Amino acid sequence: MDNRAVRPRRRWRWVAFGLGVVGPLALALGTYACSTSEPPAPDAGADTGIPLPPIPPLPPPFDAAGDAARDTGVAFDAGTNLSAAAILINEISGGDEWVELVNSGAAAEDLGGLRLADRDKATGEPKLAEAVTFPPATVLARGEYLLVRGGGAGDGGRACPDGGQRHCFNAEFGISNKSGETLFLLAADGGTLGKVVYPPDASSGSRSYARIPSGEPDASFQNAPETPGAPNVP
Repeated sequence: MDNRAVRPRRRWRWVAFGLGVVGPLALALGTYACSTSEPPAPDAGADTGIPLPPIPPLPPPFDAAGDAARDTGVAFDAGTNLSAAAILINEISGGDEWVELVNSGAAAEDLGGLRLADRDKATGEPKLAEAVTFPPATVLARGEYLLVRGGGAGDGGRACPDGGQRHCFNAEFGISNKSGETLFLLAADGGTLGKVVYPPDASSGSRSYARIPSGEPDASFQNAPETPGAPNVP
């Protein structure tokens, strides 16, 4: 047999053998390269058909003061006092529950239609439902005093302390010595003529929360001996 006739067969055999080895190896490498790539992110909702719920907004920052006000009503009013008329709220007794008014003006004043009210703890406004309204011809001479006794009206009213005053009225509202109070003197049209903030435990026993000097519109209040129907003393 002629050897030159069979050589081409061996060459094709080696080529076939090479392809048989390289082909699977290339396929394996390609498969490995594909397996190391990042998997596509799942399309939530599109793949499963179940919509995701919306993300709720973050809650507002905690507001201790605001939450307390919503739960228990408006907190104690620590505002400033107001004296916008000749008639002044002059003295407050939290223990005995009475309020003294005085005419600080130079002439007589008619209090007819004026009201004295405490604070509505739910709104912070004057509590008109329990306010005492002074009847017509309730006149105070210059420097004269008037008392309002809290804790009951009509037959339920308590006797006023006898300080020599001509006028004394009973009011349904009480004065909270423990929690504090705000008292309003209101005009007939609802305007505020006077306002006094009574702090918690501002008085006890035979002492009161009094304007010193007595009857002065710009004076401050302090703990002092009770003097119903008479000038305040330090």
